[in-house]
Amino acid sequence: MMRSFIQLKGGKAEEVKGEIVREQPLVIYVNGQKFVTLLCSPLKLDCLVVGYLWLEKVIASLDEIERLDVSEVDGRADVTLTREVELPTERILTSGCGGGITFRIDPRLFPQIRSSLRVRPGQLFERMKDLFAAAENYRASRGIHGAALSDADRLLIVAEDVGRHNAVDKIMGEALLKGIPTTDQILLSTGRISSEMLLKAARMGVPLVASRTSPTEMAVGLAEQLGITVVGYLRPESLNVYAGDAVLLGIR
Repeated sequence: MMRSFIQLKGGKAEEVKGEIVREQPLVIYVNGQKFVTLLCSPLKLDCLVVGYLWLEKVIASLDEIERLDVSEVDGRADVTLTREVELPTERILTSGCGGGITFRIDPRLFPQIRSSLRVRPGQLFERMKDLFAAAENYRASRGIHGAALSDADRLLIVAEDVGRHNAVDKIMGEALLKGIPTTDQILLSTGRISSEMLLKAARMGVPLVASRTSPTEMAVGLAEQLGITVVGYLRPESLNVYAGDAVLLGIR
């Protein structure tokens, strides 16, 4: 959204127009019961809802959703399932921007990742470059996060949100809606790799998570337990590997 604001530059103040990131609450109801309120960007909201419900294990497959109605104007999503479900109640406020909430953080609840995926550093550099090229809102405002699901050669899905965790939820939701497998793929992010994001990757079956910034200590510890490769500070000529062996070091 374009807005006017005062910019101070070179000791001179002037009114300019620029892109301001949109953020709004989205209340999710499941079978008529209020489940959670997410602060998010009003982009791909259907993907956000589907991905969040799957990653939180409210649904096991897309077939369990009988009806999905999302209203950006009302900031409301109504989900009707094909069965009764007991919604989780122990909420964990995450470190994610946008006010992230998760209900599951015990690594024992997540699968051990076993994958033969191996990528060259140069392939990771190119995929991150592709993400920046595809993330239009990020380029316009620098106030939003981008994420992508990719293989070694191309991007498969791109999503943007004020919350980096929301962007991952959108990736998963779009993958479910389009029938795109997430196992043995790469998860790219413009934001920090937190423990919550790492566990989302584990649930998705993703063996490699890469970011232009850093992971948290807890995320690295979880990655070591779950068999996930974590790459941070991904730059054209450098990267850091904090856990795992999916990156072929020494091979461009």
